[in-house]
Amino acid sequence: MADIFLKEDVRKHFKGKKVIFLGDSIMRNIYQDFLYLLEKGDLTPHSLLRKKGVQIESFEGDHLLEGTGELTPGRNYREIREYEGSGGAMRDFMFATYCFLTKCYSRELEDFILRFKRKHGSPDLIIILSALWDINRWGPDGIPNYIKNCRKFLNLIRSTFPSTTQLIWLTSPPISVDVWGGLVVKGMEFQKRSMRFNVMEGNLMVAQTTAAFGYDVVDLHYWMTHQIHKRMPDGIHWTQDAVRLQLNIILTHFCLARKLALPGRWGGARNRPLESAEKIAKAADGGPVEIVREEDEGKRKKSMDDEGSEEPLAKKRKLGEGRSEERRVGEGEGYSRLREEE
Repeated sequence: MADIFLKEDVRKHFKGKKVIFLGDSIMRNIYQDFLYLLEKGDLTPHSLLRKKGVQIESFEGDHLLEGTGELTPGRNYREIREYEGSGGAMRDFMFATYCFLTKCYSRELEDFILRFKRKHGSPDLIIILSALWDINRWGPDGIPNYIKNCRKFLNLIRSTFPSTTQLIWLTSPPISVDVWGGLVVKGMEFQKRSMRFNVMEGNLMVAQTTAAFGYDVVDLHYWMTHQIHKRMPDGIHWTQDAVRLQLNIILTHFCLARKLALPGRWGGARNRPLESAEKIAKAADGGPVEIVREEDEGKRKKSMDDEGSEEPLAKKRKLGEGRSEERRVGEGEGYSRLREEE
């Protein structure tokens, strides 16, 4: 699942790097915890994790971009933050930016990505987590548009940045049966009962699509299912130690994907979840694999042609072949495990 990272580990691996964080308030907490670990080495206080926008114009050396962060309710809320270091030995240490999203693709997000490239070049790492707003705040077309926007975003990244840019899509952590806050619209409370199921279906869709494009998926939903006792009362956000666990999971994946040495601070004789993560990283080198029925292959091709999809084709194996490789989705060890069957 995760190794344990300290301040010196993060500084060693991210010195001179350029990182983009894209997503909702769950991603904002991860971004904040990343900066707090980088600067202070401690857990981010709950009092800071609850703040956003103009409530905290500067956080551990970052700054809120002018014209963003005004506390307006609804889908038009904008927040963009940038970090280059707090000063002294940390001045110009690295560049990180956070952009709040209410959907995973929009003209505003495309402008943000293109502006980043013109000003800073290609990022080393892009981390995105976008599901709750996409699915629940864009009306009856929210779910079908989420499917389309996922592909649009991945096509944008693929056409804008080189293959050296690593993209990690995080599945949305599990939410409670009863949620409250800015995500819930008055008069639409009935959605709360089905929201968590829609999130699970959305996670499955983005995991499969992202893997088909050759990018990385980290299944926070699976790992945080075992930590729901650390979820905040609003049913969406997480305690400070749970946020640090999420960050450690991401950093572990980052190191395994780049074949960087892990800190090795896990206690005990054997870390089975970490072994699983290492197997996932090894299997991912083989690229995406799709299992198709022989009679369905032609239908799928025609459907993709009709839609004009630019989604790259995965390696295909037909059911019934003597030897096949199968992509397993879900089932405890995330979305990138391959199984070889005789």
